Amino acid sequence: MNPPLPIQFAYRPDLDLFTARWLTFHTHSTERSEYEAVLRAPEALGTPHWLFDVRRRPTTNADAARWVTTDWLPRAAALVRPAHLRLAFLVAPVRAENLRADDELRAVMEAAYAATDAFALRTFTDEGAAVAWLLGQLA
Repeated sequence: MNPPLPIQFAYRPDLDLFTARWLTFHTHSTERSEYEAVLRAPEALGTPHWLFDVRRRPTTNADAARWVTTDWLPRAAALVRPAHLRLAFLVAPVRAENLRADDELRAVMEAAYAATDAFALRTFTDEGAAVAWLLGQLA
């Protein structure tokens, strides 16, 4: 039996919003098994508005970000088609700075931020702004 994942899933029908919150600090920034678990979460299938609270995660690296944005994210977007997936990452300020300061990581993220037919991705340090963007209240 696998140990429980350190993620809490929730669906808010009043906002049509799926949230995945990583609850514990982990040594690895991106655990593929955790992201794969999100794709199996029934709460995720009801909406194209996803909020990932990764504030308790360490900073990421370009390889992990590349896997999320080029492998995992297109598969996630396919789950909600024909809707357009909007995914907001809620990050700690130190992680936001890392996304800006690391040239290779910044290049991966800038490519992921580019508009596609399947998904839109943004990072935020404020949950209210993230939710507003997810609901189309911020550009």
